[in-house]
Amino acid sequence: MKILMTILGLLFFEALSFSQTLTVPEMTSNAPKAGSRVKIVPENYRGTGVYYSLYFPENYKKDYQYPLLIEYTGNKWEPSGSTGEVKDASLGYAIAKKIGAIWAVFPYIEDGKPVTKWWGSEAETLEFALTNIRDICERYGGNPAEVFICGFSRGAIAVNYLGLYNNEIADVWLGFFSHDHYDGVNEWKGTTWGSPLAEYRRTAKERFARLKGRNCLISQNVESEGSSCPTKQYIEENQLGTMANISYNLFPVPEVIKNIPSEFVPHRHTDKWLLFDSGYAEFVYDWFQQTIKSKPGTYSVSGAIKTAGGKAVPEIAVESGRTHYAITNENGEYCIEGLVAGQRKIIVSNAETDSVLIFRDINIAGNLAGVDFVLP
Repeated sequence: MKILMTILGLLFFEALSFSQTLTVPEMTSNAPKAGSRVKIVPENYRGTGVYYSLYFPENYKKDYQYPLLIEYTGNKWEPSGSTGEVKDASLGYAIAKKIGAIWAVFPYIEDGKPVTKWWGSEAETLEFALTNIRDICERYGGNPAEVFICGFSRGAIAVNYLGLYNNEIADVWLGFFSHDHYDGVNEWKGTTWGSPLAEYRRTAKERFARLKGRNCLISQNVESEGSSCPTKQYIEENQLGTMANISYNLFPVPEVIKNIPSEFVPHRHTDKWLLFDSGYAEFVYDWFQQTIKSKPGTYSVSGAIKTAGGKAVPEIAVESGRTHYAITNENGEYCIEGLVAGQRKIIVSNAETDSVLIFRDINIAGNLAGVDFVLP
């Protein structure tokens, strides 16, 4: 009897250790609030089926700033249970819950409608991102210096393919997290962007160079502990590691989710693994927290805005790029964080009239203080 009880206890402990511990909140159409996930339809997309989902952390309070995770979903692929739709995303929820972040899942768009395979129109998809990241930061308290891009499968490729598509969108992010697949590794036949392989890899390396020393976490499902990873081989063979701070999280998903296949997780190629407790999940949470703390590859610009008579100008916008901005305090002081190195334009504008008051071109190679402006 004692042996039987011991066996049953071990079986119970194993089931408990690998059981699902988190459930993604159901998306509703209610007003956003702490701990909830809601559907947001931008005004210019009403009636089109285009929307994004928005989750507020449980400690959410108005007028505070929070890290912001932007997620892109995988393609619609029935064997894995992936629908390709915004409402069914899972990857970013556990991260947002654990680190106290806002989590948004963005759509891919073509001709004003959502698509569930590949990118749709890159231009429309990217414009949606740039517009709504700024809106989330201004309206809901996302921190423009702590915006991450993450994704699973198609979304993992999107982390670089879309996230580093050009200098404007590449400027947005503090960090990059991808799970299963990676830009430039495999040829995607039947597409104009991912084939032939030699040309695809050439453009992927151009995108990779836009990382400019920022943190990049590559998570991959591998066959067994210590087995080779094509993504890691690709990066090492092409000596891409000098362009970014790359971390790897390589593990067999069935070590985390024991009962695959199941109705909930039909395939090891899944974005649901972070809903289960594991050391691999803890590694991800730690990576996000350390990235937020150290902010590698990004810098700040600070100064003050005054009139010609020396009077401080409070409550005025100072910007550098579509999503990086600050509002001056009562002393006219500002600080814009999260800026990548290179030539930048610092703009002082009137938020009410959306007019540029004064600007300056600067070169950033480190934190800059004393970038002051005197308004005409």
